[in-house]
Amino acid sequence: MIRIGTDIIEINRVIVAIERSKDSLIKRLFQDDEINYIEDAYENPQRVAGLWAAKEAAVKAVGIGFRLGITFHDIEISHDEYGCPYYKFNGAMLEMMNKKNIQTSSLSISHCRSYAIATALLGGTPLL
Repeated sequence: MIRIGTDIIEINRVIVAIERSKDSLIKRLFQDDEINYIEDAYENPQRVAGLWAAKEAAVKAVGIGFRLGITFHDIEISHDEYGCPYYKFNGAMLEMMNKKNIQTSSLSISHCRSYAIATALLGGTPLL
């Protein structure tokens, strides 16, 4: 079975949230490697929005949202040598994926000046 989740975030809302919360929002949403990738949230709101959308897309694909102990830190977004994003799951999210027999994932993130969008594909067997 293949599960799909999609999320879209308005960049201007992310800018307002960053300005209002300073670093607390970034630390709540992201792990150290993700923060290093973002570099400067004030200068890269598209990256913030893209990674945030990717995490939201993953929990939508699993079908439970951020419930049952799953936090933003349970879903990490990394990038391969070509810059392609991929998921690293841990904690309650990994436990839920194991419970639902989800073994593979694929991620796509895109953005323009106004919006960032992410799509997650999760499956019980290798996707390809």
